[in-house]
Amino acid sequence: MKSRALGIIEAFLDAHRWRAHAPVGAAGALPVNVYFLETGSCEGCAMELEALCGGGYALEQAGFRRVHRAEDADWLLVTGTISRRCAERLDQVWRAMPAGRCLIAIGRCAIDGGPFGKSYATLGGLSGLTRVQRAVHGCPPEPRAILAALIGFRDGITS
Repeated sequence: MKSRALGIIEAFLDAHRWRAHAPVGAAGALPVNVYFLETGSCEGCAMELEALCGGGYALEQAGFRRVHRAEDADWLLVTGTISRRCAERLDQVWRAMPAGRCLIAIGRCAIDGGPFGKSYATLGGLSGLTRVQRAVHGCPPEPRAILAALIGFRDGITS
């Protein structure tokens, strides 16, 4: 029969295994706070971003934390072509983010408008509106590719 103290220690160790940790080699490093914004289109890229938050890809263990307030974000991850309806929201989110922010286009639609392009309902991709600092190509990019790109951006390996 296990003692109560041993059961508590085992429970703590089990819970600790699933908590976010700083990336290997980055002792004490703060996570990069990311804010997701879907601005229109098929939502394929948005679903792939959501998959990153599940246990299969360990977004937090890679050194990133999803935040739900733009004021807390370091990076803005945008998916979808920029619909006219969402353009104002995109601007509000960008302006709410603190200095040092970074804009990352996820997928073909966010980069150049994809198959939706520029029309009466859409403004096209981010590249037609502003300087895109970082981009993850694909239609849609797989969660593994998104995570690898985010790690590369953070570590200065890719642009």
